[in-house]
Amino acid sequence: MNHPAPSTLKVAVFLGISLDGFIAGPDGDLSWLDACASESPADTGHDALMARTDTLLIGRRTYDAVLGFPEWPFAGRQVRVLTHRPLQARHGEIACAGELSAVLDDLQAAGARQVYLDGGQVVQQALALGRVDELTLSWIPVVLGGGTRLFDAALPRSGWRLAHHRAFASGMVQARYEKV
Repeated sequence: MNHPAPSTLKVAVFLGISLDGFIAGPDGDLSWLDACASESPADTGHDALMARTDTLLIGRRTYDAVLGFPEWPFAGRQVRVLTHRPLQARHGEIACAGELSAVLDDLQAAGARQVYLDGGQVVQQALALGRVDELTLSWIPVVLGGGTRLFDAALPRSGWRLAHHRAFASGMVQARYEKV
């Protein structure tokens, strides 16, 4: 009996989340994340994640939001944008389309080993497919009352192990989970 080879691709998610479960405010607003801007990316583990990440896969709305940042945050990284609309790359990013599972399989076949996912719909799809291996959530002490929820989709039951947790002076509480 043939069994598929286990995946060598690891998929990580690293998100800020409001106390009421939103990852973006109304109209994609991310300004509320400034409440914890004093925390350094090195202290939060973001730098370590980026150091081991070879590919970023982000949704189109997240990509459009990031283009508005004063500086491109993914310099020197391979960035794929999951979109069905035409994309005019400004920083070497590449558009891709299709079912998320097939896109991840294609990335693995192309040599990707550690993918960082970003964007509400992309992360929801990956969670629904059981394709997230590591989930880092940083709870920001803000109640938004509306926006994009992280857990808005019907998700299958899955088990997670707390790998690390930390509270910050800003009031942010972070937990990193690994899929069981």
